[in-house]
Amino acid sequence: MDLEGLDRELREKTIYGIELARERFRKRKEPNNSKESFILFAGTGGNPEAVLTQNPYTAGFIIKLEQFLMWVDPGPSAIVRARELNIDLGSISAVYISHGHQDHYGGAEPIIEGMCWGMFARRGFLLAPGKVLDDRMISPFHQGINTGFYSGGPEVVVLKALTPVEIGKVTVIPVAAYHGEENYGFILKYKNLAIGYTSDTNYILSYQSLTGVKKVERMGPVNDFLEVVDYREDLKKFFSEVDILIANVTAHNSWMHRHLTTLGLAHLLKDSKVKLAVLTHFNYCCLYPEDLREKMARYVREKSGIKTIAGKDGLKLELNPEGV
Repeated sequence: MDLEGLDRELREKTIYGIELARERFRKRKEPNNSKESFILFAGTGGNPEAVLTQNPYTAGFIIKLEQFLMWVDPGPSAIVRARELNIDLGSISAVYISHGHQDHYGGAEPIIEGMCWGMFARRGFLLAPGKVLDDRMISPFHQGINTGFYSGGPEVVVLKALTPVEIGKVTVIPVAAYHGEENYGFILKYKNLAIGYTSDTNYILSYQSLTGVKKVERMGPVNDFLEVVDYREDLKKFFSEVDILIANVTAHNSWMHRHLTTLGLAHLLKDSKVKLAVLTHFNYCCLYPEDLREKMARYVREKSGIKTIAGKDGLKLELNPEGV
């Protein structure tokens, strides 16, 4: 064997491969994004069971509005879904993390690296609660701190309730959620379009049962529910005004103390201006032993009178920024 020749070939081809990688990941130019606008659901799962099974994927969703692209709550399978869905990570404008649970932030770091071109470019925005940043759920490196040899990183924005964040022509307004520690859904506005995201949140505070009014407590399924009595009036007020509402329901009638549920969503949507509601963040019980997602959407649709669909992994909704 000609070892010298083999060595020379490996050296030359390695150098060539490195140059190609640099062109792709480090020396690239700002993308000329298409005028296309859409919401793409990379994953629609939620809670530990979905994290462990990845059925549905826990990868969050993407909002693209012409030149703007934001990945919301990229969970553990986000980087794999980016490849499967042919998402150019280097075209991302912002990463939004609602709160510090694995299914919402667990896949954010590689997405941030892609947004920042392998951490060699100072570009893009990381929007997250202070709790997530301070507790280093996103590493200092991926916050653009102590990057050492690497010179890149995002511009970090600490979310505060109802304090607008301007990114180009897009406005993101964080909305406080009720799910334990610091957590924010949002209302996103661009041109004539408003998109709401509930994040994980309690909504129903008390309900009428056959034996009287009951407060929602830490419990499993609620089987004696008749109608909502007390609820989070601020959430109904904020989200009733959007065109499209992305709702983390988790289940139909369980975990009301920290999740919206489809019982709660139907009440929130009643008499609202919402044109389309999309269910997502499905617990394992929504798929097994029977797939209940379409029935959950039908319940909300018929109870509220608002068009409602069940999100599925890979669902893509085309948008018109001049209106829905």
